[in-house]
Amino acid sequence: MLLRFLRSLSALAVLLALLSPCTLAAQESEPTPAGPPQPPLLPETEVEAAPPASSNPNPTTANTLPGGGSQGGGAGAESPVGPFPDSDFFGNNQGNNSGNNQGGNILTDSVFSSPPATGYRAESSTTGSIINIPDADLPATVNVITRDLLDDQNVLRFDDVIRNAGGVTKAADGLFPDRIFLRGLEVGSRNFRKDGFLDPTFVPRDFQNVERVEILKGPASVLYGAGDPAGLVNIITKKPVQDRFAHFGFTFGSYDQARYTLDANGYGSQSGNVLYRLNIAQEDVNSFVDYDGLSRTQISPVVTWLINEDTSLTWSGEWHRHNTIGFQGTPAINGDPLFLPPGRYIGEPANDFLQTEEFRQSLVLQHQINDEWSFSVGGYSLFYQYPGSTTSSAAQVAPAPPLIVRSRNDIPLANEQSQSVIANLAGEFYTGELLHKAVLGVEYNYFDSASTFNSGFLPTPIDASDPTYSNPPAVPVFTSDFPVFRQQRVGGYLQDLVELNDYWKVLGGVRFDTVDFDFERNIGFGEVETQQEFNRVSPRGGVVYQPLGDEVLSFYYSYAQSFNPPGGGIYLNGNLQPVLGESHEAGIKTQLLEGLSLTASGFHITRQNDAFNVQSIVLVQVGEVRSQGAELNLVGALTDRWNVTANYTYTDARLSDPDPLYNNNHARNVPFNTANVWTRYNFYQDRCQTFGAALGLVYLGERPADLENTLNLPGYSRWDGGLYYRRDRWNASLYVENLFDVQYAQSSVNTQQIYQGAPLNARATVSYHY
Repeated sequence: MLLRFLRSLSALAVLLALLSPCTLAAQESEPTPAGPPQPPLLPETEVEAAPPASSNPNPTTANTLPGGGSQGGGAGAESPVGPFPDSDFFGNNQGNNSGNNQGGNILTDSVFSSPPATGYRAESSTTGSIINIPDADLPATVNVITRDLLDDQNVLRFDDVIRNAGGVTKAADGLFPDRIFLRGLEVGSRNFRKDGFLDPTFVPRDFQNVERVEILKGPASVLYGAGDPAGLVNIITKKPVQDRFAHFGFTFGSYDQARYTLDANGYGSQSGNVLYRLNIAQEDVNSFVDYDGLSRTQISPVVTWLINEDTSLTWSGEWHRHNTIGFQGTPAINGDPLFLPPGRYIGEPANDFLQTEEFRQSLVLQHQINDEWSFSVGGYSLFYQYPGSTTSSAAQVAPAPPLIVRSRNDIPLANEQSQSVIANLAGEFYTGELLHKAVLGVEYNYFDSASTFNSGFLPTPIDASDPTYSNPPAVPVFTSDFPVFRQQRVGGYLQDLVELNDYWKVLGGVRFDTVDFDFERNIGFGEVETQQEFNRVSPRGGVVYQPLGDEVLSFYYSYAQSFNPPGGGIYLNGNLQPVLGESHEAGIKTQLLEGLSLTASGFHITRQNDAFNVQSIVLVQVGEVRSQGAELNLVGALTDRWNVTANYTYTDARLSDPDPLYNNNHARNVPFNTANVWTRYNFYQDRCQTFGAALGLVYLGERPADLENTLNLPGYSRWDGGLYYRRDRWNASLYVENLFDVQYAQSSVNTQQIYQGAPLNARATVSYHY
């Protein structure tokens, strides 16, 4: 299969070379900037009453949003091209017409956005501070996974992303696929952010309209209210840029994969003050798991109205459908988590399904008051549903042949919504000789959920080694009805980064939150209603010392507290408690080379009343989780042809609880050691064409499969690779996963639900830009 795949890619590369002769002369060959190869520059032309066509397949012009980051972008991005169709729209402030937009406006220059990132390294981010702050000045760790890196790894799902951030491991199951462990603590889908807004969807995220992913390690509550002390994930989406282009892509690969994509950007008005961007993805693919497959569609339009050079209004929409069979993993047989092949399906193909759908939209107003002060106000609305029926292993009742009793969970009703409003005022001012970079903000969020879960078991055991699927009717056990799960959160926060002198910077912040919590549920023993109000102050402090007086070397320390109200689900505990956290982090940030940075940090985190999954919706609040360890992150360019991202994390995460069943246990799915290396080298590159290759390693050590620590998942090493070819407007890439076809356990919920990784597989992408 892999050889056939490589032959197909080679044939495509030859065909592209024949159809697309280079438009540049050979003498124009020259090194391109560090990072993935640049697209060719087209000959200069004069265009009247229309924006010049860009040679850049994915232009990167910074856009703005509350809590967001740089927008646009893609592999090999350059500066945006061209003035507006009517160059007098912004008057003389528009700057020159050389194609670099040096004059700037609210679309390209905002304190709430980071500049575009080319290559694997981003010099700054906004998730850790809301405003754009250089990484060296921030007393925290923020892993930025850029669009170039997402493209090189052909990322299609969140599982593909987490390798690039140290200390992040998969914690997901078939119902909540994007859930992760971050520095040993679970971060659920309900605590994710999208463009700075709370994005609690259970629908697996598609990356067609994603510009980059920012993962904040450590303090999150001071800026984002109810959150985790381990950090959070903020997904930054693509926004319109001052250019006109269209990017078509086709991805094909193992398991009959067929994915079609479009990324189009342009002008919606004659004057050029209205910009649009449209991203579309349609994918159908089978799976290495028997009977499993995926069908999904995403449509994401964005429109920006440039009211004037200091004011913009951006509307973003996204509709996403994601349907699968709802695979629930394989059980450990006779104590062996890898006894069954990874493709074995233990459910019932005639019954199982999981149909998820979501719609979100946002409206964000940005205004630059003067050279020092700006404000942003935005609203966000999200609706999603995830009805389904899944069958999973419940217990092994015979060793040989291995007979399995199975359970069934029906979800006839699962509708949720989240509405948010965020307003931020940010600026710079002096008190004496001290420079302050301050943020004052307020956030409101309304979350509402209504769901029903029916649980039962299938009376006839199934032979896991040779299953026969008869789909017997389930014997009902109980019905869980959650007619109301509602939270209303209001938070106000203040943050100030003070530059004491050339060597010392101090960051301080505080947030006050009030949460009204209403939870009605009936799990078969009568209706229970909980109405609570939580009020919490979350402080944060940090200090940065730069002994050389610049950003080449920084020492930092930070401290923060966090709080999170209890989530939904079936709790084995009695009373529900808020989740409280405290984190300490100290580290060093340095530039080893220009464009290559290294961060080394140590952390100590505690979280009380932590909720862990026993099964998909069954939770237990352990008394305390304590996680401590050390982390290394290396990212950037070694040369103009050679890029690398690598990380290593040691994590010791333990539970502390009065119940001896959990006390002093290691956290589920959290190994002591994790490591990742991904590096790409271009053997040939110029302004016309590029040929390169990449190699990567993912390593996870041994870790517990369940809360009770009755079984360990074995450690594994997985090697991946990539090939890349660009010629003019055509691009072709190949990503091969699990080169040595290793059987391994990626994650687990318990000993009966173990999720094995995919065997050797590959996917290729061919794209054209104009």
